[in-house]
Amino acid sequence: MIKASKQVYGDKLSKEILANWIVSEHLERFSNATVADVSEAYVGLYSTRPTSWLAVLARNRSLNFSDVIAMETSSDLVRIPGMRRSKFILPLTLSATVFAATRLPLADHEWRLREVGLDLADFKKILPDMCDIAKNKPVQLKTFKDLRGLTSSQIRACTTVATYDGALIRMPPANSWSNRWLYATAPEGLLADENAQLDRGQLKCDIAKHYIENYGPITVDDLAWWLGISKTDARSLMEATDACEILSGMWISKSQLQRFERHLVSADKCSSNVVWFLPAWDPLLMGYAPGSEQRDCLGLNHIGGYDTSGNGRPVVLINDRAVTTWCIEKLGHSRALSMDVKDLSRKERKIIEAEATNWVKRIGLDICTV
Repeated sequence: MIKASKQVYGDKLSKEILANWIVSEHLERFSNATVADVSEAYVGLYSTRPTSWLAVLARNRSLNFSDVIAMETSSDLVRIPGMRRSKFILPLTLSATVFAATRLPLADHEWRLREVGLDLADFKKILPDMCDIAKNKPVQLKTFKDLRGLTSSQIRACTTVATYDGALIRMPPANSWSNRWLYATAPEGLLADENAQLDRGQLKCDIAKHYIENYGPITVDDLAWWLGISKTDARSLMEATDACEILSGMWISKSQLQRFERHLVSADKCSSNVVWFLPAWDPLLMGYAPGSEQRDCLGLNHIGGYDTSGNGRPVVLINDRAVTTWCIEKLGHSRALSMDVKDLSRKERKIIEAEATNWVKRIGLDICTV
């Protein structure tokens, strides 16, 4: 961990410069990216649909709906619990690292079984049968329904524990809007050898380096939030990386530093108006801690970009400024994009309305209600 020169940016980054950099790194940088590219850079995309594919379409404007769905359902990607017990899409090799670093002991999940009248001994008897059923092709949850006379709630609990422990993985159904997961036996390579001596501290340090490289500049609070660890542990991880402190409490990776400083001296305000439709739980929204300068400089808190649980809501940005939220509503058999524009200027409405029409077509919706 080293101190970096502050001659380029003084003692404090302006909100304008920080916001411009964030859009450059989080959005413009991925203009030609695939689902695998984005999921690897961010150490996982939230697998909840439609976030899993909308986050990529928002960045790569050359992709169409069928392209991104084909990417998102590739067998080269797996869905696992990761940081903060959230479910992420990751390339298999990286998923093994993340899973080894964040996996909890099986005993930590026994409460899920006890809630439905089972215990770990019951689970260990049931698990081989579940894996056998799911080993040849992905199956629906109801496929396990007659297993050993278990109730629906017991099957659901066992399946959940099996995915947290790495015996089963979630698989996407045919409906690209659905989170009614299929389940399959986990691929080889996800779980470390039982006899291997894992250095979980080093694994977490590797993940922290990856995070700093793709989210910097960040603070200790940001790292703690993202990894779901204490601030004390986050500071220890920060000290174990090669991060550079560019301002008091603001850190960036050594490999990112030159790019950052070049951006600061060459960044211009965008002369055209670029509109970004980011989905709920987008990596940009969920990568920084509540109260962070990053959230503030983009105006995410000002427009109500987070719900009461702290989940990022779908937001609209014009260039590097969040201006409103959006959502997808069911209208009979149709899906519609809905957006509140009453607080926007006439110019902003005109800019957004034109792009919303294109966005609706790209993501396969039927109607745009603005």
